[in-house]
Amino acid sequence: MRFRPALLLGLTLAAFGALASCAIVRTFFPSAGPERRPFNHEAHTVRGVGCADCHETADKEAKAGMPSKEFCMNCHEDLDKDPLKPIEKKVGVYLDAAGTPRWSRFTRQSEEIKFSHKAHADRKVACTACHEGIAKDTGLLPAGMLQRMDSCTACHEKDAPAKNACATCHTRLDRTTPPGNHSQLWTERHGACSREGRGEATANDCSMCHQRDACTACHQTRPPKDHTAFWRLKGHCIAAGVDRGRCQTCHTSDSCNRCHQSTSPLSHTAGWNAPRNSHCKNCHVPSQPATGCAVCHKGTPGHAAAPPKPAWHNASSSCRSCHSASLRHPDNGDSCNACHR
Repeated sequence: MRFRPALLLGLTLAAFGALASCAIVRTFFPSAGPERRPFNHEAHTVRGVGCADCHETADKEAKAGMPSKEFCMNCHEDLDKDPLKPIEKKVGVYLDAAGTPRWSRFTRQSEEIKFSHKAHADRKVACTACHEGIAKDTGLLPAGMLQRMDSCTACHEKDAPAKNACATCHTRLDRTTPPGNHSQLWTERHGACSREGRGEATANDCSMCHQRDACTACHQTRPPKDHTAFWRLKGHCIAAGVDRGRCQTCHTSDSCNRCHQSTSPLSHTAGWNAPRNSHCKNCHVPSQPATGCAVCHKGTPGHAAAPPKPAWHNASSSCRSCHSASLRHPDNGDSCNACHR
């Protein structure tokens, strides 16, 4: 059977397509983001339609309510007859086969959240205070028009009658009940979440429940999973060079120095010192820059003891013309006069 690259490529793409919905594929190949719903708030607000005109119970009940088909058709009965009008601008795009509205649930809160529109309306809180930018929105995003919890707590802290406590807005969550993302593999995942910060998600704000010393106490007694035998031998030096701050979560400079001063690095093999002096390559070979020598070697008196040049050597003398064959240390092309004066 002849090998046909086109056939192999087709099979590969088909297999990838079959896996595209798998969680592991979505993890490594995330989509461009949530798709916008076609509803256009701005098209209504510019025509003088107010929030309470469509969401009739927003100032009377806990839920704002959604308009019925009949309510929308008061205007759209004539508007939607235009054959040139795009389907996404017609009410029908929101109706199921039976003609029942299928309104967006993008801004629907979790059942765990206690929120009352009426309570806020009674306090004269404007709709746009929570749904910022909704009047100019031309296509909803999931939770895209809701304020973050930081804004809620800031308002409650200032002048709201309700206590600025977890139980005010949450039915289950409190300082003894972890958020929903604290599930399986949280031990492995929490580091990435904390580095993303509260800007990505409120649950990433560890300080809401944890004191700083609690994190430090855990990290100092429970090493990360990558701290294997290989890590101790070779991996940690690479990681320390890339992200020294991570090491400092548990290790101080004193602890690093104490270990390195009593344990020779793996590079210190036979020939590291005299007579081969391969350690010189750390400085004198450009591809191997010196790193960390001063941790153990505070002074380098031998470097200042290079033999001086004989008196008959002058500025025009070419050192390498005579010494290239007998040179005992690596030659990186620098001027010999740097050491031999």
